[in-house]
Amino acid sequence: MIDDFPEALQVEVTNRCNFNCKMCIRRVWKAELRDLNLDLYQKIAKSAFPHLKRLVLYGFGEPLVNPNFPEMLKIAKEYLPRESTITISTNGSLLTPAVAEKILKQPADYSISFSIDTLDMVKLSRIRAGSEPTTVMKNFQNLAEMKGDNEGNFKLGVEVVVMKDNFMDLPHLVTNLAEKNVDYIIVSHVVPYTEEIFRNSVYVTLSKPSFDIMRPSLKYGWDLISEATQELLGRAYGVSFRRGPAEMIRKFWKKAEEAGYWINLPLLFKSKDKVEIIDQVEKTFLESAKIAYENQMNLMLPSLFPDAKVRGCPYVNKNTMVVRSDGMVVPCLEFMYSHTLYVNSHLKKIYDYPFGDLKKETTESIWNKEAYAKFRGIRRNFAENVPWCGDCPYSSLKCFFTETNQLDCYTNAPACSECLYSVNLAQCNI
Repeated sequence: MIDDFPEALQVEVTNRCNFNCKMCIRRVWKAELRDLNLDLYQKIAKSAFPHLKRLVLYGFGEPLVNPNFPEMLKIAKEYLPRESTITISTNGSLLTPAVAEKILKQPADYSISFSIDTLDMVKLSRIRAGSEPTTVMKNFQNLAEMKGDNEGNFKLGVEVVVMKDNFMDLPHLVTNLAEKNVDYIIVSHVVPYTEEIFRNSVYVTLSKPSFDIMRPSLKYGWDLISEATQELLGRAYGVSFRRGPAEMIRKFWKKAEEAGYWINLPLLFKSKDKVEIIDQVEKTFLESAKIAYENQMNLMLPSLFPDAKVRGCPYVNKNTMVVRSDGMVVPCLEFMYSHTLYVNSHLKKIYDYPFGDLKKETTESIWNKEAYAKFRGIRRNFAENVPWCGDCPYSSLKCFFTETNQLDCYTNAPACSECLYSVNLAQCNI
């Protein structure tokens, strides 16, 4: 490991996929579909892999769709240090017993995870459109048996995206996986690329301390804001209105500011349906965590609320560089492709943000570019340097800075002020 070099590379070996999942980014993007060129991959491997601790082989496609994937693993094994790990995230449809045998014949420290959101096959086929759940489960069962026969040869994991459709299925899923040699389960809330998907989510983007302060106002709803406005206008013009709503809001603000937070009443009232089920989601998470603990399985759960004071970029914290399937280097999955995102009650445009091109440059030169180094430096102290729009009333009222990710109100470019990964609502397997 040398200085000024990433600890890990996440390499998108393809952005093609044989599924059409209901919550996938490919439903809103206009990206050119492609596989990573094998010669370019070999070039990257030769120069970068000897310095890595981790190699992550997936992006927004199904890695096994790339016909060169087995050869890519062979090349990785050739250039990676012996102690390095290789992470593969798959939908499982193409990881047949024959393919699994071929992959695992090349000894390496593998971590292989399947995307399985529920054991209800009807739900799974609806969530993972285009899939054949029974095939996925057969392939998963085969890998679980291979792990049982070769304990310690690789780590087996499952990735779960929770929504209103399936969060209640999590305890049963955890119980079942505990019997199948599974090492870890990563649970993530859905990233809502559309308003429709957002309506199916089960989290709130208000900081928990701020939410707790404002929660008593839910019984008043929008009338609280309306009556507070009338009260203030009445004072200005000498007209008598019911006194109290404005003082209630003032107390909310004072208490929040004393704790170092803002309050966003418009977003609270717009999130009423989420608040009504969030206690149920929390109970489901706690039950699942208890099952995992009893079975000594690592269950990584997302938060139900963010905390503006506790934020961080997983890619910066883990010194990870992302390589797109065309060889462009981007800081994270969120900035890999241009797409829409529905967050804090508004739709925004996310633009891709490449820092360099590995067809023309080296991993080391891109990593040490001034712009990329500055990007990482700012996000190493995320809470201080990046605003959190979820607690700001302007974010849900069409603030200019929330229309795109090009700039935030602290003048950071690109903006990470509404990043669900930074507050552990969404999780990525890196």
